[in-house]
Amino acid sequence: MYLPNEMSTLRMREAEAARNNRREIVKALSHAQITKRDLLRWGLLTAGGGLVLKHGLSPFASSAYAQVPTGTPRSPLFGSKKFDDPMPRAFLQPPIPLRRLPSGDAAWNTTQGGAEPNARRSSYHTLFTSSGGQQFKNPVTNAGPLEGRPPGELFAHQRWEEFFPKLGYLMSIGQVRGGSRYCHSMPDQDKNSIWSFGPRDPGMGGHEKGRETGFGYPCLIKARYGEPVLTRIYNDLPVDRADNNGFGRNEISTHFHNAHNGAESDGACNAYHFPGTFYDYHWGIALARRDLPSVWPTSDPRYQQKASGPDDADGLVPVAGDFRELQGSMWFHDHRFFFTAENVHKGNFAVCNIYSGPDRGRDTPDSAGVNLCLPSGSQLPWGNSDFDINLAVSNPAFDLEGQLFFDVFDTEGFLGDMLCVNGAYYPYFEVLPRRYRLRILNASMARFIKLALAVNQSSRFASGTAVPFHFIANDGNFVVNPIPLTTLDEQGVGERYDIVVDFAAFRPGESVHLVNLLEQVDGRKPKGSVSMKDALKGLATDPCVGSILEFRIVDRMESVDDPHKTYFATVDQDTSVDLSDPDWTSGRKTLTTQIPVVAPVRQRVIEFGRSGPGDSRDKRTGQCIPECGDIPSFPWTIKVNGQAAHSLNANRISALMPKPGEVEHWTFVNGGTGWDHPIHLHFEEAVTLNRGGASIPSTEYLVRKDVWRLRPGGRVQVQVRFGEFGGAYVSHCHNTTHEDFAMLLRYQLLTPPPGSPDYKGQPQYVSTLTPLPTPNGVLWKVPEVLPEADPKNAKFFTGALPKI
Repeated sequence: MYLPNEMSTLRMREAEAARNNRREIVKALSHAQITKRDLLRWGLLTAGGGLVLKHGLSPFASSAYAQVPTGTPRSPLFGSKKFDDPMPRAFLQPPIPLRRLPSGDAAWNTTQGGAEPNARRSSYHTLFTSSGGQQFKNPVTNAGPLEGRPPGELFAHQRWEEFFPKLGYLMSIGQVRGGSRYCHSMPDQDKNSIWSFGPRDPGMGGHEKGRETGFGYPCLIKARYGEPVLTRIYNDLPVDRADNNGFGRNEISTHFHNAHNGAESDGACNAYHFPGTFYDYHWGIALARRDLPSVWPTSDPRYQQKASGPDDADGLVPVAGDFRELQGSMWFHDHRFFFTAENVHKGNFAVCNIYSGPDRGRDTPDSAGVNLCLPSGSQLPWGNSDFDINLAVSNPAFDLEGQLFFDVFDTEGFLGDMLCVNGAYYPYFEVLPRRYRLRILNASMARFIKLALAVNQSSRFASGTAVPFHFIANDGNFVVNPIPLTTLDEQGVGERYDIVVDFAAFRPGESVHLVNLLEQVDGRKPKGSVSMKDALKGLATDPCVGSILEFRIVDRMESVDDPHKTYFATVDQDTSVDLSDPDWTSGRKTLTTQIPVVAPVRQRVIEFGRSGPGDSRDKRTGQCIPECGDIPSFPWTIKVNGQAAHSLNANRISALMPKPGEVEHWTFVNGGTGWDHPIHLHFEEAVTLNRGGASIPSTEYLVRKDVWRLRPGGRVQVQVRFGEFGGAYVSHCHNTTHEDFAMLLRYQLLTPPPGSPDYKGQPQYVSTLTPLPTPNGVLWKVPEVLPEADPKNAKFFTGALPKI
């Protein structure tokens, strides 16, 4: 995809001209001067939505100077060198206490700034509607409601009283702040090149041209079980869609990637919102299986201590649920259907660590004896991050002016030509000679990675020597036993791997590199892994192979948890757990307990393929749900239980779950051998059972996950049990380009109806109406339930499932 640096000047000029031609087309599309139907009519666009292989336009067209693809120019580096800049830590967000009012609203206890509207169980859209549109208006556009959450009971916060929010976060998706750059040698990014999260002052006003509230690196929220959270996210982007520096949609929907929340707070129910508005997300931080005490592992004598959150001293706050389903390393990101890839590539993502009794974020023992003492620190009662590091790996590319670049015509998956960590170009990070926990997130658009640690400089070990570590969690879920490794498995988009690495074998002044061993030259799938030796030398075909982060061992370090504390390597003892101790290697001690595999109530087979042109558009009106711009066709599709293949339509239910608590087995199938799909299931993790006849790594077998790499022609069977909340959720490919073109299905979870002993006051005992957001308010559409979705249809749920 990217031309090698030694390519001729003529070829480079030709490739840059082709890219500029594409940018001019994108600009004309953004300003509504042309449509993609025009491009089809002119013969510049294929039915699949990609550019034709035309010289001077497509990066895959034959060159005028030689019969090879034109390619794309490499990103300019402006003299940048690897490991010249420090890696920023994820930016910790300040919580604001919430106060309960007699009305049932939650008031923000702010000590400075202006007044902030109370948080409510139901949306302000409801009040806007009841006022005839005269009150509670969008303060920037003066049209439509001030809150983007749809009105009515189906989008009121589920179980609000039960999980009344104790803390609030005021956040913004805005233009990047001035002076933001990927390293000191690169130019500042234009404010509309990066759109990212940042904190927002109470009562702050919006602006039609946007607000520069975003950081150029990920924000971090620390949450804990037993403390429900209300996160208010403002859309501080420009009102004019064309003010996007070439790509990105100014309508946003924030998905808390696989948190256990009601659908109205999942960010994927077609409820996106517009500039000037906010959306209140209710994150109950609820432990799964709260409503199913019959499955709780109460035979464990310390069950209640493990099903808990940390308090502000040395104790625990009991929570109802199954401690085997505690979550840890999470993230949240944009999920505006059809535009997710563009928005997340612009920086619209952040990370969240959830803490529990066993995973307290303090590496000294607690009085209850359930704290695992994973590397973190001891300056705070919980949530220490001195030795617990979030590493978000992204895959950007830049144009000749050094601005973030994205090719909107790529339907296979956009690849950048560098790997950044926490928004920094190949940075370094200083560590003490002790144990660290690394929470690694693949936040790319289409790139798979395969990471390992290797010695860079040492007086005791040769350069390139593998550095061992322990694998402890997959997608935020503990494995039962720590797994000793020297190389991680392939990591698809959205997957999180937690590892513990011990730097005690190194001395101050020495260094270790985090290395990517996986070659990938297009968005379809990885080409294959390479040896450590070859990776450290670098590959001309893929500049992302090689070292991506340098750990520098130092003898002292200032604490980030306590500004008055300085750690000294020769003084401060490492009190974190040693996972190489015989108690751990023998299995006498474990990180968690295995969830049993049980007979399912039903099975479903879900096949992901490329059988376009897809049916996202209504055949009669030509409209998409949601609005999809003028994309002419959608090549990526999904079919369920052997029935017809469909592309994304948010009004179409492809799987209906009639009752919480039932166990289902789902088999995800890759319908082709030319692609790999990282498949994501919203709301619930599932236990990985098998990969058909293929091998399955120990880091995945019987482990709870929410993203599975299908592998070319592969399949994965999982066990899932839905519960606690209801509404419309989705499952999709997390190659975000595949998702946008439109490999995504909607599933509907129904809750018990009134009169049932399990009724919790939720109205989701009926299918959720599909919201159709507009700048003037939300319209509604009655959803279509496919025959193969409903278990009442015996044709699709009796006997053996169809063979794929």
